[in-house]
Parts: sequence; structure tokens; C-alpha cells
Amino acid sequence: MATMGDSASAVSEPALVEIVTPVVSAMDRGPLREALLSAFYMEKESLGAIYDCFAQLASKRHASESLKFFFHSWSKTNHSAASVSGLANRITLLARKHGNVADRAPYYLACDSLQRVTDEDLGARGGTLHSDLFYRMATTLCGDDSWLLRVYCLERAQEFMDWVNQQRLREREIVTGLLTTLVHEVYTHGEVELIHPMFEEWVKDRLALPADEARRVLTWVKIHTGGTESDHFRHATNAVHYYCEASGIAIDPVSAEELFRGYLQRKAAVMTALMPKLH
Repeated sequence: MATMGDSASAVSEPALVEIVTPVVSAMDRGPLREALLSAFYMEKESLGAIYDCFAQLASKRHASESLKFFFHSWSKTNHSAASVSGLANRITLLARKHGNVADRAPYYLACDSLQRVTDEDLGARGGTLHSDLFYRMATTLCGDDSWLLRVYCLERAQEFMDWVNQQRLREREIVTGLLTTLVHEVYTHGEVELIHPMFEEWVKDRLALPADEARRVLTWVKIHTGGTESDHFRHATNAVHYYCEASGIAIDPVSAEELFRGYLQRKAAVMTALMPKLH
């Protein structure tokens, strides 16, 4: 991973942290806010490694084979609407065990918040499925859609996705999945805001795509900027609140920070593994 002394990391660490910090700081004071702020601060090295990978991607025109590894593996760290929906299913199954309708209400409010996280991803507002927009971006830049083949999925990327699915769908404590969703949404807010100008410069200046084509290719990135992911983070925060109210669970800040740091470390491991493919 990049170190504090690397020039790219020196730029990247405050960049991503400064994007994320105002959003996290807007949360109500409490263990979740402090755990998130601490996790991002403590994982500056991970954030530097992530930045280095995106900077390397955007530094030049790469061979199609390299881009196929990048887009398939990167997609494994982004596309998680299905497991968020599965997490909501788990909560409704739990709610059904309560005979008193009033006792079910906070569980359903938690599910309502989770569904607001995935509205745009799943086209619930009438827009294009986000997976289709990602497909268009990756296929255009790679030259064809063979990037979808599993051979282009790095082991670290599959491990990341498996870990997220484990957290949301199989961990005994449902709140673990909710906290994983929480850090995913605020991290993703930081990532897309960070890479948007980098990708624009890359496709226009280094790949020489016409302006209209560049806008079309980068629609997936663009639609996640400007508050989309920070709104998702707010809904994820509400989901944690309602679930804790329903279940009587209190957040352990030490365990929460460990989970948040684990997420960032695993994301960094994927991007670090991609670096040799981009040289």
C-alpha cells in the first residue's frame, strides 16, 4: 500500500477524508459518528492506496485486457443492491415473529430506509438500472463486454464481495449488515466525488472521446455525485436507528470501528491488487 511519504498518498488522504468528513459530521453525536470518523482517519494508508489505483488508471490509455480486469474487479466492490435487498428481507422475516403489529413498526421503518438506499440502483424511480449504466461504461472503454467473464475477477475482489454478502446475509446479528451498508454508502460517496473529475479528464484528454460520448460513458459516475450517495448514507443511518429501536440493541463503538476499518482495508486490498494490471 501507499505510505504517508508517497506524493499520490499525500494528495489522496485529505482529498477522500475531506469529502467524507462533512457528511459523517452531520450525523447526530454518538458512537456511530465517532467510530466512522476514527475509522477513516486511522485508515489513511488504505485511502492512499485506493487513490493511487484510480490515479494510475486515469494517467494514460491502457490495454483493453488491463481495463477488463479493472472494471470487473471494481464492479465487485460497488454492485451490492441485491444484498441490501436481502438484508431487508431478513428484517421483515424477523418482524413477522412479533404478533403485536405495533412492535413490527420500527422493523418496517428500517426496511423502508434500506429500500431508499437502492431505489436508483433498481430503477424504482423510473430511471435506467445502474447496472446497465455501468455495463455501458465498462463495455465502451474495454471495447466489448468480455470484461464480464469471471476470468477477469481478481481473487481479492471476489473476497471483498463475499465478505460484504456474509456481513449482510449470514451474520447472526442483523445490525452487522446494517453497519456494513452504512460504511459502504459513505465511502462510495467519497469515491465517486473523488473520481468524477479524474475520469472526466481521462476519457476526454487521454482517451480523446468526444464530449457527448464522454458524458454518455460517464453517466454511471455522474449520477452518483451531487448528493446521491450522501442521501443513501442518511437512509442507511436511519435504518440502523430504527433497527436498534426495534431490537433494543446498542451499538458497540469499538466493534463498529473495527468493522468500518475492515471494510476500508478490504477495499484497499482490491485496488492494490489491481495496480500491477495498470502498469
